[in-house]
Amino acid sequence: MTSSKPFHTEVDLRYTALLLSDIQNEILARFPAEKREQHLKEGSESKEQAGSTYQGVPLIIHHVLPYGYNNNAFISPYNKLSSWVKSLQEKGLFTVTEKAKNPETPVYSIPGALYPQGGSFGGSNIDEILLPKFQTSSFGSSDFLGYLRARGIRHVVLCGLTTIGAILGSARHGADLAYYAIIPRTGVMDDESDVNDFILQRVLPKFVDIVDMKDVKDLFTRATD
Repeated sequence: MTSSKPFHTEVDLRYTALLLSDIQNEILARFPAEKREQHLKEGSESKEQAGSTYQGVPLIIHHVLPYGYNNNAFISPYNKLSSWVKSLQEKGLFTVTEKAKNPETPVYSIPGALYPQGGSFGGSNIDEILLPKFQTSSFGSSDFLGYLRARGIRHVVLCGLTTIGAILGSARHGADLAYYAIIPRTGVMDDESDVNDFILQRVLPKFVDIVDMKDVKDLFTRATD
C-alpha cells in the first residue's frame, strides 16, 4: 500500500488522487493525431489501473474547462490566458452548445477513452468525479481542495495539458500547499517539445517528483499485491 522508490517520500494510495487536468477534446484538437492518441493511451491506462486498485482508492478527478458555462463569465479580461482561449474559439476548437448556456447543465468535453465510469456530472461512481475548472491551477479551486480534504488526500498523480500551463501552475501551487505531486513524463504534453522537456528536466523537479509512467503503474499495481 505504501512505496518510496523512485519517489522521494512514501506514497500511500489510501491518500492518493489521480488528477487529469484539462484533458478535453477542444485542447487535444490542437495537437497532431499521433500525439493525441499516445496521450490518451497513457492517460487511459493510468486511469484504468488506478480505478481497479481497490474499492474507494484512489480518487480520480477530471478537472476541465466548462467552456460556455455562465457565458464564460469566469474568464477574466485581465488574465492574459483569456486571449489564448479566444484564439482557440476563433479557430473553431471551442464551440458553445445550447446545453452549455444553461448553468445547470455544464458541458464537460472529455474524450471517450477517458470518460468517467458511472457517467458524467452527477454520475454514480463516488471514486471518479468531474469538476469545472475556472483557473490555470487546479489547486486554486475551493471545490477541488474540498474533495481532497474530504478523502484525506495528500498525494496527487498529475497528468494533463499543457505542461507550461495547467501542469506547471498546479504543481507549483500544490507544493506551496504541502501536497506531494508526482508527474509521469509521458502523462503531460505541450505544444513545443523543447519547452516541455525544459520544464520537466530543469524546473519541475525542484518541487515535484518527475517519474516514468511505468513507475506510476507499478505504484498502483503494488496496492493489489
